[in-house]
Amino acid sequence: MCTCRSLRVAIAVIETAADYFADTKRVIFVPILFFFLGIAVFFGWVMAFLGVGSIGELTVDDPLLQTKHVEWDSTTSWLVAFLIFGIIWLITFISSCNEFVIIVSAVTWYFSDKTVEDDDGIPGDSDVSYGFWWLFRYHLGSIAFGSLILTIVWCIRAICEYVGKKIAEASGDNGCTRCLLCCMRCCLDCFDRFMRFLTRNAFIYMAISSESFCTSALHSFVLILRNSVKFGFVDGIADVFMFLAKFLVSIATTSVMYLFLGWCTKVQSFVVPLIVIFLFSYILSSVFIAIFDVGANTLLQCYLLDMDIANSNGKLEPDHIPPTLTKFFSTDEVKNMME
Repeated sequence: MCTCRSLRVAIAVIETAADYFADTKRVIFVPILFFFLGIAVFFGWVMAFLGVGSIGELTVDDPLLQTKHVEWDSTTSWLVAFLIFGIIWLITFISSCNEFVIIVSAVTWYFSDKTVEDDDGIPGDSDVSYGFWWLFRYHLGSIAFGSLILTIVWCIRAICEYVGKKIAEASGDNGCTRCLLCCMRCCLDCFDRFMRFLTRNAFIYMAISSESFCTSALHSFVLILRNSVKFGFVDGIADVFMFLAKFLVSIATTSVMYLFLGWCTKVQSFVVPLIVIFLFSYILSSVFIAIFDVGANTLLQCYLLDMDIANSNGKLEPDHIPPTLTKFFSTDEVKNMME
């Protein structure tokens, strides 16, 4: 009851995100493109890892079975560690590039002219190609820096998990030690989630304002603090819709495959293949439906920045505001447009 307006804004933003997703169906090919790019990078990394891993003295383990291993010196060990850190950074960078292209497409859709009639009946138009151009022309270093921060946080978390496991083994499964380790894991998990959320919103602010990563992170953090309830509602409602969508896609896919397997094969039980199909369909649907989550957060920031402009100087251009969000503006221009 106390946050009714924020809840209404969040629902309107989710509805606007659905309009954006329905109007920009071609954005679904962006994750596919970066997925194949990630596979190519990974295979290149594997070749580099095999080359570095073969540096050292060859030692025979069993003459009869002809098993051998390579003894690494300190230099090779550091090179291997650098390669492992590098692949984590590269995969995080590719994932961030994928997010940024989707963010730019949502930003261009939000700020496009909604008064121009569209063939599909949904006002607005997105330009996905701008995302690739802005990424490589203006923000490649900022995306790499944000990915580096996420990689460092992940590595710190992994090291702490390893140290915590060794401490738990050395303490003989002591209850107090387990409690302290659980608190440590909880704090690290919260910090990891916080950094991921802040980095995503910094990328969104970068796409809107074309500022650097650090400046965008600071401004987006202040924006989140001022509108924490709206961000919480948008994330919560979007998570519910995303879970329902992923679950529906997975159940539908599994049901269709159950009928197909029953028609073309004769086995006693379909349980194991159906479980595998359900898991794969859930993972694949998660990749594509994540576009909806990114779009919702992007549109929320665009709306909040529009509200700041309207409240500070009243010089808002209302032609780009999505119809679902016009009722939350009180300026005369927006009211006239609604009429």
